[in-house]
Amino acid sequence: MKDSLQTALPAHEKASYPIRQKFNPKKIIESLPADATPAQQDSAIQAMLPPRPTVRSARPDTLNLPGWQIPSAKTALSVQDIRYDENFFSTSPYYHAEINIDPAGMDADPLPYLLRHDDWVTGILLCCFLVVMTIFANSKKFIKQRLQDFFLNRMDKEKLFSIETGREMRHAIFLYLQSGLLVSLFFFDYTQTTRDLFMSPVSSHILLGIYVLICWIYLGLKQLFYAFVNWIFFDKERRSTWLKSYSFLVSAEGVLLFPLALITVFFNLPTYSVILCLCLLLGFIRLLLFYKTFCIFFPKFHGFLHLIVYFCALEMLPLCGLWQALTYTNDILL
Repeated sequence: MKDSLQTALPAHEKASYPIRQKFNPKKIIESLPADATPAQQDSAIQAMLPPRPTVRSARPDTLNLPGWQIPSAKTALSVQDIRYDENFFSTSPYYHAEINIDPAGMDADPLPYLLRHDDWVTGILLCCFLVVMTIFANSKKFIKQRLQDFFLNRMDKEKLFSIETGREMRHAIFLYLQSGLLVSLFFFDYTQTTRDLFMSPVSSHILLGIYVLICWIYLGLKQLFYAFVNWIFFDKERRSTWLKSYSFLVSAEGVLLFPLALITVFFNLPTYSVILCLCLLLGFIRLLLFYKTFCIFFPKFHGFLHLIVYFCALEMLPLCGLWQALTYTNDILL
């Protein structure tokens, strides 16, 4: 402050200005020139402030305040005995090396959880890719036959009483589970967009695992409902034909959802684009299921009303129930 005062006052005023006198702000301001600015008046008042003795507390510093590290009585060290490394500010009169300040810096903003940064999700998707490629390599003939049977509507005896091998059953079960896994990934991506998961009391892995479990329970219950209703109203041959067509569609759904899941996880596809593509894909699969159900169970036009009731009760209502279960889970856990 003294340097600023010396800069503000003219040279002839510095010589006549007293070094120290009784502190009186009014007299100090009156002694300045009439055209003194408020900054010059403030500097003059601060220069004439009486010195205040600094009394340091002997109590331990629990707040870690800078400049209050008092040496203990055992080690009587003075400030002059402490050596500091020379730096750019060593020659500056405003540099006080005796003040020990520990620069902690600023806390960085933590990154949110992302599926593409999770090693577990990446590993699971890689395993799914390898298994799907293995299924395609080992079951080309079987897939081609199922595709022909689905669209050609053949009802020969060989087709009706054909028995699937254990390997083909394992492939179908895996694609069932993959469908539930991919749907849970899509819903987790939707949850990240609509809700703040940074302060969530549940970890992201547990939340994703709960979504997967709910989707798998949904697929299992829906399969049981279909089997129970078909067992009541339809004969064995139609049930067998429909079950093969249904398992083929669910397996195809698991395969078709996989590329969309990869794009969503690793390329940060916008949420509205994901929802649009997912609705189109699921709608196309449900349209094929509607067509196959009509051909097998209700081949005549007068059964169209029964088909609507059958399809809404066993396909649309469980789908709405899945959505309610997932959103209700979010309301409870988040």
